Amino acid sequence: MTKIVPIAITILRCDDRYLFIQRRNPPYEGLWSMVGGKVGIGEHIRNAAIREIMEETGAPEVKNYMYRGLVSERLVKSDGTLSAHFLIFVGYAEIPSFSKNHREGDLTLFSEDDIVTTEEQFLPSDFQMFRCFKNQESKRSLYEAELLHDETGYHLIYYRGSGDEAWRN
Repeated sequence: MTKIVPIAITILRCDDRYLFIQRRNPPYEGLWSMVGGKVGIGEHIRNAAIREIMEETGAPEVKNYMYRGLVSERLVKSDGTLSAHFLIFVGYAEIPSFSKNHREGDLTLFSEDDIVTTEEQFLPSDFQMFRCFKNQESKRSLYEAELLHDETGYHLIYYRGSGDEAWRN
């Protein structure tokens, strides 16, 4: 039986660009994604997000953390079975510096234009979350996503505001 896993991820600004990590381990290995990870039992979302930022980036401090929204993300296999279900709490924060290498993956700064022009190198749902939550003025705070994982990679089946008709890939 698949359990719901709470995840805290953060849109990170550093030197007027955005920091992403290229994941080494499944799920999402080889793709650029936002920094973050599992929320521990009894841990508050903000604390989990800041802990993950500091662990994965080596940043000396985290400034201006703001919660931006929630994404219910399902990961399905090619046979249609549910592989994982994540409740992703998306935040925004700024860091003054980072270490480029971490056991979870390599970290790199991207301009907004770089992100758009290399979209295929990013985890599809993280790309959509970045688009939806990078600005504080986002009109929505609740989204749903479904990713298909097959032998060719990860494919976004849908990403939608909760209660909306799905945007389909």
